Amino acid sequence: MTKLFPVKTGDQIRALQARDRFLCEHPDLKRLQADIDKKLSKAATANNRLVIIHDLMMDSLREMNDRLQLLLGRRGR
Repeated sequence: MTKLFPVKTGDQIRALQARDRFLCEHPDLKRLQADIDKKLSKAATANNRLVIIHDLMMDSLREMNDRLQLLLGRRGR
């Protein structure tokens, strides 16, 4: 389980346990999770964590769009 922030609720504990089970079933994603954890460890507040998560999601969406454009035979952004 993560040490990035204090776990306060049973829901948080269950979510982290589910994530850990998922990572055990998909070990190829452990490195990605480690990278995410590293970035989130630098966030001092919950708001900063949300900003970092937003940025990571937007980066992923841009990458998926670029790949889709390649598949469609178009140039990226």
